[in-house]
Amino acid sequence: MQDEQRTDIQDEEQTDIQDEQGTEERKIIPPENKAIRFVILGIPYSIKPTDELTGEDIDVLVSYVKQRIERYMQKGYDQTRIPILVAFDIANELRELQKFYELPINRAIDKLKFVLEPE
Repeated sequence: MQDEQRTDIQDEEQTDIQDEQGTEERKIIPPENKAIRFVILGIPYSIKPTDELTGEDIDVLVSYVKQRIERYMQKGYDQTRIPILVAFDIANELRELQKFYELPINRAIDKLKFVLEPE
């Protein structure tokens, strides 16, 4: 009977060791660090998530770019020109957002400088 208990204890210890090793393996290669694979205009791409750009972020960006591409495809543009058109479209959107947010912030900074500067 003691032999059976020893065998059970050894089996439990072995299972614990295997569980710990499995956990360590998962820590070394977590699923969220796997490259995100996608295809745009028939070309496969792969982007690996980072601390600044998560897998969810990549999925959102891929979806956003694909929507922009689809708009130009529906208008009948040549597939070789679509990536540049989309890039300019997104760059223009960024420029507009910068103007929208930076101008009021810069004005507020200028007002604060005026108020805070000693005479």
